[in-house]
Parts: sequence; C-alpha cells; structure tokens
Amino acid sequence: MGARVFAISDIHVDSRVNASWVEGISAVDYVDDVLILAGDVSDSQDRIEWALEVLMSKFSQVFFVPGNHDLWVRRREYGSSIEKFGAILGLCRSMGVKTEPSTVTEDGGDEIHIVPLFSWYSEPDQNAADSLFLPKTGEDPDLSMWSDRRFIRTDPKVPNLAAYFLELNRERVDAEYGSTVISFSHFLPRQELIFSSGSKVKAVGGDPHPGFNFSRVAGSSGLDSQIRAVNARLHVYGHQHRNRFREIDGVTYISNCLGYPRERELGHITDVKDGPALVWDGAVVEHHGIGLGKR
Repeated sequence: MGARVFAISDIHVDSRVNASWVEGISAVDYVDDVLILAGDVSDSQDRIEWALEVLMSKFSQVFFVPGNHDLWVRRREYGSSIEKFGAILGLCRSMGVKTEPSTVTEDGGDEIHIVPLFSWYSEPDQNAADSLFLPKTGEDPDLSMWSDRRFIRTDPKVPNLAAYFLELNRERVDAEYGSTVISFSHFLPRQELIFSSGSKVKAVGGDPHPGFNFSRVAGSSGLDSQIRAVNARLHVYGHQHRNRFREIDGVTYISNCLGYPRERELGHITDVKDGPALVWDGAVVEHHGIGLGKR
C-alpha cells in the first residue's frame, strides 16, 4: 500500500459548525496518513493552535501554509501581518507541524517530496504581469468589501506581499527533489482554476457578491512558475471556496475547501465529505475517487 496524502483548506474554525466538522474527523482512519492543510484556519492564533492540535492527533503528519485570514490582525496583538506570519511559523515548529519541504517514504521505499509554497495575490495595479486579474462588469475596483483591506496590517519594509512570499520560497524552489513532488499553497497559481471546467454546479442565489471581482485577489502566476520549477506532479491549493480537479500541462491541481456552512447550504461548495479528500495513494487519485466532480 502506498503512502496516503489527504487535503483540506479553508476550514474557518471560528464557525462552530466547522469546528465540529474538524473534531468529527475519524480518530482511527488516518493515523498513518499525511494531511495537507492549505491555509485559512482562523484569524485567532489560539484557534489556529487548537485546530492544529486536533488534526495532529488524527494524522501522522500535518503540513500547513497560512492563508490571508490567518494573517489578519484584528486586535493589534502584532505590529504587522508579517510579524504574525513569523509567529505562526514558530507555533508550527513548536508543535511539529511542517511548513518546510519534507519527505514521506512509501512502503516500497520510494519517496514523496511535499513542498509547501508560501504565496499571496498579485493585484493588477501592483503586479500586472503576475496578476490573475480579469475584468468583471459592475465590479468595485477598490474592493471595499474585501476584509483584507481592514485586517491585513502592512509592514513598510514589505510593500509587495506577493513578491515577498515568492522570494521566501526561493531556497525550496532551487532545491533538488526526487521524481515525485507534491506542492501546495493557499492561493491560486493559474487563471484557469478560477473557472469551472465542466457543467455548472446548481447553486441557490447566483452571484452572491456581484460587485466583487475575485480575480483581483485570486493568486499569482509567479506561483505556477515555482510549482513547475520543483517539477510537481500534484498541486493542492485553496482560497476560492470552490472545489476543483484540473490537469493542466502535466500538473494536477486540486482544491478541496470546507468553506463556510452557508456556502455549503447554498450549493456553492459541494462534495464535502466527513473528512479531508484523498489526493494521493501511491499516485494522483482520480477525481471520482476523492468525490471531486469536474467543475
């Protein structure tokens, strides 16, 4: 039997329903397995620690990268979101949660290299060449409803978060890995991943935020360059709260978000099971095997 790798993102445990979902993950089914947690746990560091403790008790290894919600500074406990980012990485080190590349050995002795990639979104007015931006009729270009505008506390020494996080990946991108690499990030690496690749999922209410253009804050094409530089076969990501399974130019991209309870009720997020999705079991798991229909 090969090594099993599971994935989940955007668990938002500030929601009691979501926290109960995390607690309800089997305590026996995954004890030999690896979990990739692709960001957005909570803006509260105490809740992040709680969630990581619960997941560490259920999986043999947990890999994590922070998302934008994790870096919100709402109570001025940190001088900047970058300072909070460092504190979260320190917390992970103290708990044994992996935020750096590591190797998982399969039963036959083959190695899987799991490579966490830090990331941020490239906004079109700041990083036009790297942005995933596409125009949207009726959008609010100032993103006044986007909570990052209020809760991401910038550091004057880091004016460009997207470039900062890509540079943090430099050493791990330049490293040598074996034949099997699984990478993951919070943000999207490609424009195509924003969209459905198949029949539309029937959801109640249509576009819930017609003035919001997600592509402005979706991710970064520079991230995809790094995914391909490490020769990843599989890349896991989150952020959009839409689950995807796409194969593009030799890389399989999987998003398995828990999202908010209301999104699941309205059908914007579907195929959420009782636990994270199996994405690797000696090979990339086909979409029908992990409950992720094409979207």
